[in-house]
Amino acid sequence: MEPLQLIAFESAQRQARQHVLDSLPGAPRVPYTPTRRQDAVVQMRQTARTHLAGMLRRTADRVDPCPAPSAG
Repeated sequence: MEPLQLIAFESAQRQARQHVLDSLPGAPRVPYTPTRRQDAVVQMRQTARTHLAGMLRRTADRVDPCPAPSAG
């Protein structure tokens, strides 16, 4: 087999294998709909990130900037 034919054959095999695995019972469905618990976790993470970003911003606002950069 030519190298290009071999690559095409292996790619087709991989796609067929993935198609079979995706059609098995219990495989994830598309589109994925998260559960309520996962929604709550995502919302909690987003709130924590926003809170942390606000704290860091307030801390950065309190720090006096250096009047002149150090020569180096």
